[in-house]
Amino acid sequence: MKRILFKTFAATGAAALLLSGCSLFQGGTDTGGNSNGDDGGSDNAVYTEMASWDACEVLGNLQPITDEMGIQGYGSSTSAGGDPSTAKIGNTWDPESIGCNDLIYLGPNEGVGGSGEIKVKIVPTENEEQATAAYDDRVSGAEAESAQWEQAKSEEFGDPWDAGTIVSWTGDTSQPFVQVIARDGQWVFHIDLYYTQDYGLRGGGEPALAFTTDELNQWFVDTYLPEVNQIVNDRIAEVQ
Repeated sequence: MKRILFKTFAATGAAALLLSGCSLFQGGTDTGGNSNGDDGGSDNAVYTEMASWDACEVLGNLQPITDEMGIQGYGSSTSAGGDPSTAKIGNTWDPESIGCNDLIYLGPNEGVGGSGEIKVKIVPTENEEQATAAYDDRVSGAEAESAQWEQAKSEEFGDPWDAGTIVSWTGDTSQPFVQVIARDGQWVFHIDLYYTQDYGLRGGGEPALAFTTDELNQWFVDTYLPEVNQIVNDRIAEVQ
C-alpha cells in the first residue's frame, strides 16, 4: 500500500461533545432525491444502480468490522444483539449516500462498558468529477473537525483507490475518532467511527477491547477497504 503523505495537525482546543443515547439512524430508510437534488432519477446507469442498493446487504451487514472490533451489539450503546440500520439515498443525515450504520456496543470495558457509533457510507455520483468533489469535501470536513481536538493525524493512501485519506483524532473523554475516505472512479467510500477508549490500558493494564486504535486504523486501510473496493466494483461491472 503506497503511503503518500502524513501530516499532524495542531489541536486548537476542544468543545464539549454531547453524546446521544439513542440511535441517529432510526429514520435511516427515508428516501429523497438523488445526488443532483431532484426526484427524477438519473440517466447514468452506474449511478442509478448504486443508488438502488441496500448498503447493509452489499457490505455483508458490516460483519468484517463486527469481527475485527468484537462488536457485540448494534442499535444500542449498552446491550448486545441487533443489526446495523440501512439508509437510502435522500436520508436526512447524509442524503448523497447509501449507508449501513448504528450505535455499537463493544462489551465490558473495565466496568463502564464499551460503546460508540459507526457510519459506513457508499456515495455514488454521475461521473469522476463529481466523485472527486465529494471526496475532497469529505476529507476537508474530517480534517477540519480533527483539528479541533488532540492527536490529529491525516494520512493519504493509494492502490487500489484513485485517492484515499484516513483522518484520526482523540475527542472528548479521550474517545478515538477515525474517518476513512476513498474514491474510485465515480464513487466514494466513507467510514465515520468513534468509540470508547480502552480503559483496560490505563496504568499498563490488560486491554479490554479486541483491538488497538492503530491496529484498527491500519486494518481499515490495508484489509477492509481493498475488499470493499473489489465487492463494489464487481457489482458495478454487471451494469457497464
